[in-house]
Amino acid sequence: MPERIKALEIDIGARPAGLLARESQFVFTYKPDESGAYRGPWLSLLMNPDQTAVYQSNGMFPVLDMNLPEGYLYEQIRARFPKQNITEMHLLLAVGTNSIGRNSARLPGAPARVGGPTIDRATLLGSTNSQALFPELVDAYLASGAGVSGVQPKIMLPDRASIPVPTLIVKSGPEYYPGLSANEFIALSAARRAGIEVSGFDLSADGGLLVLDRFDIGADGSRHGFEDIPSLLGMQVRNKLDERKYHGSYELIADLLRNQLGLPQPELEKFFHQVAFSILVRNGDAHLKNFGVLYTSETDIRLAPMFDVLTTSIYKYTRFGTGEEIEDRTMALKLRKGDKTKTYPLAKELLDFGRRACGVERPQGFILKAADAMAATLTSARHDERVPKDLVPKIEEAWEHGFALAREVASLTKPAA
Repeated sequence: MPERIKALEIDIGARPAGLLARESQFVFTYKPDESGAYRGPWLSLLMNPDQTAVYQSNGMFPVLDMNLPEGYLYEQIRARFPKQNITEMHLLLAVGTNSIGRNSARLPGAPARVGGPTIDRATLLGSTNSQALFPELVDAYLASGAGVSGVQPKIMLPDRASIPVPTLIVKSGPEYYPGLSANEFIALSAARRAGIEVSGFDLSADGGLLVLDRFDIGADGSRHGFEDIPSLLGMQVRNKLDERKYHGSYELIADLLRNQLGLPQPELEKFFHQVAFSILVRNGDAHLKNFGVLYTSETDIRLAPMFDVLTTSIYKYTRFGTGEEIEDRTMALKLRKGDKTKTYPLAKELLDFGRRACGVERPQGFILKAADAMAATLTSARHDERVPKDLVPKIEEAWEHGFALAREVASLTKPAA
């Protein structure tokens, strides 16, 4: 890795799009064609080349910053270059062509890097010793699989020779969050039963690895643009001490989807489903970065499938500075703009949010459907040998809050006799 990186070429899909330079600021310049104008896809939905060909920012542009390695993956890169001053430009080069979405980076004049050898999905799912396998996967694929953000241990792997980028995301879990992969597997299973769009997923034989298809790659290998909510708000939130990804409200996101992006009503209903489901399963980590949009152009935009969903309330975390262990009993964001706290809503409040913020005529329909899906998923999980036996009772206890909320919704919306 070069000691200093002052410029990187940025491609969108397989097309050269422009130059990113690190001067006193970050400067991105769209690359003009023979006519002197740029006529290709936009780097970001906030960076219209018809308005200006040159964009400047004090920090890395959010659309490029959002997928830079953090947490576990950053620590792995740091360990391999202990004496290197690793900047955002180094991390962007490390991600290369493999970022979630369609943007990629390379050194000026250099060819795009390709991923490593493909790995059979059945090998991953057949693992009976995930604790040993996962570090081996990281060692083998870190150079091509680090283009996904988040603090949880994860790596991207290629499983299709016809597609030159990693197509799978493999997640593990730290010892202090036991059963994390199985936890997310159960939540995703319930979401899919409830009719929420999720990418393909499965759990390894020993329950230690969650294997997911990338939702930004089409069946034909085409790559779609992706931006998370902070990027669409022009916010750089990676590694920020003030944890700005936990600032805001779900109503704020709904307003952005409707008013800034102009998404049609069915997409707002899908967003309500994602929020309501997170509330029902006590997912307290549904922050700004865990919602986003996919697009093929600035006019063809849709809500991204649900991702990074699990029951966080079964875990405790340590308060910084005091060492006090605290249970996760609140949402990641406020429900509405004017709310004072992140307390989980009452049934009436959730129904009101669905109708007013998301324009859903009968929000109770999805809530009751989701509760049925959760119950069926718990029944299935009890008989799944891959799921740790002590995990299901913990999730069932946490989900009882969601079942109680659904019963309250049913009572409030029951037709008059």
